[in-house]
Amino acid sequence: MLKTDYNNRARLLEGEIKRLKLDSFLVTNETNVSYLSGFRGHDSILLIAPGEKFFITDSRYVEQAKEELEGFEVKLVASSTYKTIEELVGKRRLKRIGFESMNLPYEVATKLKDLLGKTELLPVKNIVENIRAIKDRAEVGKIRDSISLTKGILDKIMAFIKPGLPEKHLSRVIELEFIKRGARPGFEPIVAAGANSSKPHAIPTDAKITNDSFVMIDIGCNLDGYNSDLTRMALLGKAKDKFKKIYNIVRTAKELAIGKIRPGAKISEIDLAARRYIQNNGFGKYFGHSLGHGVGMEVHEQPTISKVSEGALSPGMVFTVEPAIYIPKFGGVRIEDMVLVTDRGCEVLSR
Repeated sequence: MLKTDYNNRARLLEGEIKRLKLDSFLVTNETNVSYLSGFRGHDSILLIAPGEKFFITDSRYVEQAKEELEGFEVKLVASSTYKTIEELVGKRRLKRIGFESMNLPYEVATKLKDLLGKTELLPVKNIVENIRAIKDRAEVGKIRDSISLTKGILDKIMAFIKPGLPEKHLSRVIELEFIKRGARPGFEPIVAAGANSSKPHAIPTDAKITNDSFVMIDIGCNLDGYNSDLTRMALLGKAKDKFKKIYNIVRTAKELAIGKIRPGAKISEIDLAARRYIQNNGFGKYFGHSLGHGVGMEVHEQPTISKVSEGALSPGMVFTVEPAIYIPKFGGVRIEDMVLVTDRGCEVLSR
């Protein structure tokens, strides 16, 4: 198994700190703390400056941090986290500190500003998340393992599903199958039959699956810290012509989008490749969400694959491609695969 290079991740963040003309950055998002340090505990903060990395935690996690972390100076919170940060900032005379604006609560940011006096506390959005969007080889390997496990569960469920089973029961079976294999569900499995499948994030009910119905199954797991997310359609009995039609449209839309994926491609054009095909076939108003989302340490992360997304694809990005058609009172079709942007094009990881 490839070893994770946490030093390189810190270097990438230090580069962004310099680019933004900051002299340090405060990391409070739990997933970002884990990404940059490898720490799997809770209630911890990083303060990173070029050449210095501080791990701030309390007595519950200080021993674990000292045993596990390399390259970090572990700081024990003796009285309050605020006081610990204030002391670190004062000793180093830091003047411009960035913080995660989407994570740090308003009250906390306000109190820190008051404590730090003339030191500027500057909001920054998605600085670590954008670094995380490019997966290294170790991450891709873990994602492959997560996908492989999910595919195996999907195959088992496709053989197990039958008329008379409640949606909720099938969802719980999926959860247990993940746990048996040393993983955990990345999210509550979506099992939606017939008309219930018109809801993109349908909640499984006690309704029983019937013969001649179609079932949307959207599942994923977290294995060794990395996620997967796949959607397939199951058919029991004879398919209605309308279902066949929208299924084929969605499947073709997915392949058109995948065919556009390559380094340098505009992200918005990936979405539009699928969206335009669905629109041209008369179902545009039934596809409301974006085409896909990044998957890694979180089920939903950067990049967002949307018609309004800015920027271009880069090698190492991993995301879903999930066009859909949802028709109220009839049902929906979504087919979701995960892809990796390679140096020359893309690899569909879930085939």
